[in-house]
Amino acid sequence: MPSLASLLNASTTSMPDYDLDAAAAPEVVLPPHLPPLPPDTPAPPPPFEPLIKCHHDFLSLEYDLATAVICGMYLIFGVVYSIFGYRCFKAVMFLTGFIFGSIVVYLICLQETLLPPYGNAAVALSAGLLFGLITMLVQYVGLFMTGFHTGLFLAFIGLAAADPFYRPASAWVTLAILLGGGLTLAVLNLACQKWLTILGTSLYGGAILAGALDYFVEKFFMVYWLWERVALKETEKVPCWFSWVILGIWPFMVTLGLVTQCAVTGRGIYHQEMVPSKHVRNAGQQPRIRTREQRAELRQKKYRYLYQVRTAHGDVISQNYVQALQRKACLPGESSTLQSDATHLTILPADQSQLAALTESEDDSRSMAGLER
Repeated sequence: MPSLASLLNASTTSMPDYDLDAAAAPEVVLPPHLPPLPPDTPAPPPPFEPLIKCHHDFLSLEYDLATAVICGMYLIFGVVYSIFGYRCFKAVMFLTGFIFGSIVVYLICLQETLLPPYGNAAVALSAGLLFGLITMLVQYVGLFMTGFHTGLFLAFIGLAAADPFYRPASAWVTLAILLGGGLTLAVLNLACQKWLTILGTSLYGGAILAGALDYFVEKFFMVYWLWERVALKETEKVPCWFSWVILGIWPFMVTLGLVTQCAVTGRGIYHQEMVPSKHVRNAGQQPRIRTREQRAELRQKKYRYLYQVRTAHGDVISQNYVQALQRKACLPGESSTLQSDATHLTILPADQSQLAALTESEDDSRSMAGLER
């Protein structure tokens, strides 16, 4: 039987050497039903990470004066467009051309960098004023531009909504979709003028109202984010919950504008009836000219009648006086100068001796009564 010392020596010689680091960090053994993870697999996110992220922790209240004034005006324009767009047809046509022309010319001036900032603004405002007058005075140009903006906004909405599911291959495809939508609605707006104008003004008003409000809340973040979706750009910033609230103002104003204009402000009017043509204005003046001619003709007839009465029968008072002289001065069988051929007077019958001349006011009243009949 071996001794206790020999057993201890055998156990120490057969015991393996253990690493302390390996003992401190034992190997993780996966359950047999799960496959082993590849070595390059990233670590999973923590289980309690918040799902809603914001691109900033606080809102900045520092505004640029010029931009704030312009956005404040756009807030008013947005309400006017959405609620009173079709009723204020001429004003809406002018604002549409003015905004489009000034923005396009200002962007071109920024690319050229030939003038200082105030010079670029002055050139852009002058071009916008000229283009606004054209869209206001030439009706078909204003309708074409309104339809063009409607098509642009509808294509923009379609591209932004389809971004999570489909993205065009290049920016040229996006540009073709925008221009195609704008030109299609521009031509259709010339065919169906009233209802597409109501749709276009509601859509345009909601867009500029939401964009102006977005500046005061988060400095155009939602506008830039939507443009990056359409322009096929990548961004790491995620809109906050109030960004989606601002974006929701757009469809709300579109719905409110459509209902209000179709039921109240745009009901019973048509834009071509607001500005009558030259032929209609001349036709409206013809009855007035005929009335004056008739009144002048009636005055001439009245004077002609009075002249005929006085030359044929003499004055009524003078006839009575002459008759009295004839009865008193003339004896039977004697001739008087009053009864000579040179001074012969035609004596009116007794029933017409009380005839009096009509005054101008009485004749006018009678002539007007005759016209009314």
